[in-house]
Amino acid sequence: MRISMSVERLRVWLLVGAALLVAVIAAFLGYAHYRAHRFLTELPAKLGIDVTRETNAFTYSQSVGGRTIYTIHAAKAIQHKDGKYTLRDVGIVVYGRDSNRADRIYGNEFEYDQKNQVASAVGEVRIDLQAPAPADAQDKRTYAAGGEPVATQHPPKDARIIHVKTSGLVFMQKLGVAATDKEIEFESGGITGNAVGADYDSDTGVMVLHSAVKVVGLQQGQPATLTATRAELDRTDKQLVLTQAKYVLVGGAKASAGQTAEAQRVVVHLREDGSAERMDAEGAVTLTDGDGGRVVAPRGNVLLNAQSKPLSAVLSGGLRYVADEPLRQAQGEATEGRASFDKMGRLQHVVLTGAVKLHERVRPSDTANALWSERDLGAGTVELALVANKAGKAQLQDAKASGDARLKVANPSSKQGHVTMTSSDLAGDVLTAHFVPVDGVRRISVVNGAGHTFLRQVNAQGVVNTSSGDGLEVHFQPTVGHAGGAADEIASAVQEGNVTITQTPAKKPADANAPQQEKATAARSVYDGATQKLTLTGNVQLADASGMLWADRVVLERQTGNAEADGGVKASYQLSGNGSEPVHVLASRGSFNHDTEQAVFYGIAGKPARLWQSGSQVEAPVIEFDRKQKRLVAHGVRQGDTMVVHTVLVSAESTKAGASKAVAAKTSDKTSAGKTQVIRVVSQKLVYADTTRQAEFSGGVLIESVDGRMRGQDAVVYLQEAQKPSAANVNAKNATAAHALMAGPSAFMGGGVERIVATGPIEIDQPGRRATGERAVYTASDGVFVMTGTAATPPQLVDAIQGTVTGTSIRFRTGDESVMVSNGVSNGVEGKPRVRTETRVKKDR
Repeated sequence: MRISMSVERLRVWLLVGAALLVAVIAAFLGYAHYRAHRFLTELPAKLGIDVTRETNAFTYSQSVGGRTIYTIHAAKAIQHKDGKYTLRDVGIVVYGRDSNRADRIYGNEFEYDQKNQVASAVGEVRIDLQAPAPADAQDKRTYAAGGEPVATQHPPKDARIIHVKTSGLVFMQKLGVAATDKEIEFESGGITGNAVGADYDSDTGVMVLHSAVKVVGLQQGQPATLTATRAELDRTDKQLVLTQAKYVLVGGAKASAGQTAEAQRVVVHLREDGSAERMDAEGAVTLTDGDGGRVVAPRGNVLLNAQSKPLSAVLSGGLRYVADEPLRQAQGEATEGRASFDKMGRLQHVVLTGAVKLHERVRPSDTANALWSERDLGAGTVELALVANKAGKAQLQDAKASGDARLKVANPSSKQGHVTMTSSDLAGDVLTAHFVPVDGVRRISVVNGAGHTFLRQVNAQGVVNTSSGDGLEVHFQPTVGHAGGAADEIASAVQEGNVTITQTPAKKPADANAPQQEKATAARSVYDGATQKLTLTGNVQLADASGMLWADRVVLERQTGNAEADGGVKASYQLSGNGSEPVHVLASRGSFNHDTEQAVFYGIAGKPARLWQSGSQVEAPVIEFDRKQKRLVAHGVRQGDTMVVHTVLVSAESTKAGASKAVAAKTSDKTSAGKTQVIRVVSQKLVYADTTRQAEFSGGVLIESVDGRMRGQDAVVYLQEAQKPSAANVNAKNATAAHALMAGPSAFMGGGVERIVATGPIEIDQPGRRATGERAVYTASDGVFVMTGTAATPPQLVDAIQGTVTGTSIRFRTGDESVMVSNGVSNGVEGKPRVRTETRVKKDR
């Protein structure tokens, strides 16, 4: 962002240069009047009162201690009887007591009224003033190298000579005042100027230029103009006061052309040699650049070095900045602005304090379809470091904002005529930025934040991503946005220390509810703008309305919402419409699809992925979980992996409605019917759908329970809904728990086993009993197994007491010796078919 716009263009040196021009010229103009009045006062005594005649080619020199103080040459000198004197075609050279200068005064005619002590010049007067010797020793030698000029000869043009021309000059000795109401012109070293009316008071040392003060010269090789309605020089207090002063760089090809500085009142404090030491400006102090930028403040102060170049400057009282350019518009404000300069007088460092605010709009061209990018900066204090480019122009290099610092960058994009905005907000206790040149413009390269940092990004779809942390580093990639919009795109961002991240989807027009917010915490986050990926590391935790995820490392795709997690992955899902506890998952790695709400969990060798809810659980190398469809698939990493899925199904204690009470009565209360059961299943693959309450095991199956084990090729386990407690069983102590159970459907993979259907070669092993067949159906409500087979391989039951039983169908119950056989043979005797055989012997346990 071009933070430089608010300070780079403050151009305090404009005011410095303006005041210096007036200070030098006014000082030497006053000096000339002072020299002239002394000469005119002493002239009669030097000429002698007894001169009463006309003399041609008159020359007079006055010496003190062998040194010539001044020399007077006149083509003609006339003494009048009324005590007045007239000198014509006069040339006067004043050398001073130390002979360290050569000031010249020229005039066609001078008159002196001795009685009234008034000296006046008739017609035009020209004065050439030599500036005082500089303080620098080398400059002194250069200054004195020219030798003593000839009195009657115009000196060569010199940068240290001030030429003054006026008329109507009058000196009133009694009042000690020299004055003129005519126009005054002056010129020195390429600087010219004029004013109307002037007076000089020798008693107070104050010289005043009354009106229409104007100075024209060169500032850094460019034409410059200074105007003021009034100028006052106080030689005693060494002050120059300008009223309604305005300084303008009027031309040239440089970027500074057209810059102005103005104020209602400017006070220039002078050194002994007449150079400016300090300047104080007040009253609508206004600085403008050549491009439409303007800074206004109630007060301005500038400190200058011995070479009249600025050392430091202050704008105070509440400064305001406004810019209105074809490609840039800006507004800014601060309570105070301080600037420091290098040895060459170039702006080097700036500090803005007091509720600093800046808003900027920029675009790459002034064409109709060029879009505006926006920048906003706010802070308690802003520090700027500047460097000079090859043209000598100060450009921003580094910036530091502190005190609730905030930077916002908004970039436009256009697609099919529809304009959208993306934005990035950066905040922190302290923000520092580095700038680099891009296509001739200084653009943001990197921003660092410290203390309570904050980053907020809004994409074109309205999705809001925020992150906060202790430290922040953002790298920018200046680009040209869609449809020609200038943009500062975030290339990467790193945030560290107690990082908290939120994502809020855009609200859909038809959605009455607020969008669900997703939240994450981590020790460190890294954002890649090119891939739109966010990498979180260190105790990562993600949460949304559906559940939570923990991992050592998570990579999020901003555009899709998909994620990859690894290292100690743990997930908890709260299924919709399920009042029970969440589904939990442990894994080494996980992959998550945001839109489909599907997740794939991976284990490692010796540590498979694990999913559980209540007592039911699944362990497998790979577990695929679909939260939206409430579906689970578990399998191995490779297609050939066998018996790698381990499942535990816990049947809640219940008795299925409609179960035969007669059957239950015939069985002992030690049977498994109506009791909590734990069933363990090992298989190659598991597919479970909560909508159908079916768990399909394939690729080889081993089912184990307290009553034995069953092997087969495939098996389907049908789960029943959890039974709601009757009102009679609900007492005051467990009323709350019962209410929660009755409020919703059964848990995921919970609710008890209703029946099991196994196919393939079936083997069932129970204490004292073994059964084989091609198909087995187990009913949990009565604990009955029904075995069937084929004509070639009929079902068979081998019992320690009953012996071997075969038939088309064999039915037996867990917990007793009853066996029912249909259309088969018994005890190995053929040719004696029977419809049904039942033998019942109660076992002692």
